[in-house]
Amino acid sequence: MNEILQKIITLDPTGICAQGIHFIQIHFGNAGVIAAAVLLFSIALLIVSKILRIAFDVLRYVVVPSIVVTFIGTFFLPYSFGYILPATVALFSLILIVKG
Repeated sequence: MNEILQKIITLDPTGICAQGIHFIQIHFGNAGVIAAAVLLFSIALLIVSKILRIAFDVLRYVVVPSIVVTFIGTFFLPYSFGYILPATVALFSLILIVKG
């Protein structure tokens, strides 16, 4: 346990982590340090999962439909792929905002 704490402390050049760990260890002991680490890990995991969900939603609801509609639109409209793509991306972005 102390080896892990020492590694964390050496990674932080500002010393904020060391002060926080020291404060928690004085007031709550090793169990408090473990609880704080679990809490911070779960919060970080929640944030990463939300970011991944947003990224996959954008890919599924904006990127793929925009490219498909733009490709189909190039056959029926006298415009090129590069002119239609921004309009379809804006359209599907609005749909994602309304859906979300």
